[in-house]
Amino acid sequence: MATKIQTIEQAVKDVGIVGKSLISINDLSDTQLYKLFELAKMLEPWNRSGLDLMKGQNLITFFFQPSTRTRMSFETAMQRLGGTVVSEPTPMMSSASAKEESLNDSMRVMSQYANVIVLRHFDADAATEASKYSDCPVINGGWGHREHPTQALLDLYTLWRTFGHVKGLKVAVTSPDLVKARTGHSMAQGLARLGAKLYLVSRKDLRTPEPVMKKIQALSSDVEEVFDLEQDGFNKFAADMDMIYLPGCSAPAGADSEAFKKIMDDYYLRYETVMDSFEKGKGLYVTHTLPRRDGEMDLRIDNCPGELMFKGLAYSVSLRAALIAAIVGV
Repeated sequence: MATKIQTIEQAVKDVGIVGKSLISINDLSDTQLYKLFELAKMLEPWNRSGLDLMKGQNLITFFFQPSTRTRMSFETAMQRLGGTVVSEPTPMMSSASAKEESLNDSMRVMSQYANVIVLRHFDADAATEASKYSDCPVINGGWGHREHPTQALLDLYTLWRTFGHVKGLKVAVTSPDLVKARTGHSMAQGLARLGAKLYLVSRKDLRTPEPVMKKIQALSSDVEEVFDLEQDGFNKFAADMDMIYLPGCSAPAGADSEAFKKIMDDYYLRYETVMDSFEKGKGLYVTHTLPRRDGEMDLRIDNCPGELMFKGLAYSVSLRAALIAAIVGV
């Protein structure tokens, strides 16, 4: 009997989110998450070339906060799909926002030009409200300290591609400050939903916010908070994990960054911890959402078998291309 080959068009339809916005990772069911992953895997061969799937479709990136990976991977993904991109990375200087146009009005206007908008904004409440004024789907590209769902989707996809599954993996979302770790919030919810054994490792006074924690606990009972480790204790703990997830992109900049570096020392992951794990036949994988700061981790990890920061970036184009295609349709 001949094997039925699924087309990209059918895989897009199977995700089942055409015309819908993505505000939270919880906007997708578990089935939709895995369907999206399958679609992304189908699109991987075109990461550095292109397909003529979305001719005539336009993506707008509207970013009120700096971004390299999120904005550029979305823009690259749309171009690889054959669509067009309008990028606004400095709205407070070069858009009507500089003339005090409300975010609601900006979204209403831009949605007349776009088939999908990726919005990054420092105020999660304002961004959530403004998304309701758009006449086209909106993707959360990082809102306030609340969620960054597409980063979590990428990291979950990388985990899935590395292990072939998520269920049963021991993953520690680790930062001295899990209050502001929006990528960690989204990732933790995704890990809980897909059956990982989840650890949230932080200082007790900077633990995961209660509203986020309630969402995570509603998704899984296999969740544990670990507080106030010092460096030796943290590395002993890390050695038993399958992956350490470092959501450092929302850490403070400027003067506050120096204070953050000092408290980060207790959560400094050593190269020896990772290599010992592989030498013992287990394997400890490490990813950081980037950008990272001096002192957050031993940079020699970049060149060891457990590095997933940059390996994961190779998946970012196909994953975000899959998301765009599944939302806009082909």
